[in-house]
Amino acid sequence: MTRQEAMKLLGYKKLIQLADGLQLTTSAIAQWRDDEDIPDIREYEIRELAAGRTPKRLLKSSKQTVARPNN
Repeated sequence: MTRQEAMKLLGYKKLIQLADGLQLTTSAIAQWRDDEDIPDIREYEIRELAAGRTPKRLLKSSKQTVARPNN
């Protein structure tokens, strides 16, 4: 899957939308060339998002925000 195919699958028009969806930086997404396949793990995450599921890596990062007790 290319970057353009990924964006089309998710209905995104801008790199920042794809970056936000994958919780990556725009510069990381920009390194994926238009004519080359994206990394396999990112393709898996994109397919999960397209199917309405949250990839495990994204679940873990959302759970890392833990409230600190007031001292």
